[in-house]
Amino acid sequence: MNNSEFQEKTGQIDRLVQRVNAFADEETRTTSLELLQSMMDLHGAAMSRIVELLSESESGHPALAKLGGDPLICGLLVLYGIHPVSLEERVARAIEKVRPQFQKNGGSVELVGVNEEAVTVRVQTSGHNCGSSPEALRTKVEQAILEAAPEMMSVIIEGFPQASFVHVSSIQPVTKGEMSYEKSTA
Repeated sequence: MNNSEFQEKTGQIDRLVQRVNAFADEETRTTSLELLQSMMDLHGAAMSRIVELLSESESGHPALAKLGGDPLICGLLVLYGIHPVSLEERVARAIEKVRPQFQKNGGSVELVGVNEEAVTVRVQTSGHNCGSSPEALRTKVEQAILEAAPEMMSVIIEGFPQASFVHVSSIQPVTKGEMSYEKSTA
């Protein structure tokens, strides 16, 4: 399961919880939510114990690092608040992961800041991205960050040229009465 599939599943769970909250029968609603909370508590306690056991021994540290880097497990560790690597360090590692691609093309990528809702990154490209469009590079940066820090609400990337794209919804048709043509002087 990749990050987008994980996000899709968590979205599905959120929608189902909203449906449960809309149940008219209070006992059914309360029982359903208590069941969900009990399952999450059990899973969270088991995940926490796994992290604890791996953290206790030197030989467990590489396994814990590998588990923390897996997109699915990373998301669960974040969900339960037990990820062994800080948010800032995970984001910094994600930037390091994509940095060689920028350097190969004469550019750079650097972390500007991390707060509870957003990661801000500054990129510089040389203009000749050797087959990688700015959109492709933007996607790589965003994916790397969101895999490492699925709890982030947004990724702000400074330095990419703004697209000159005009969305279809902003184009208004001209009505017949508004049409006017200038006569050519030719």
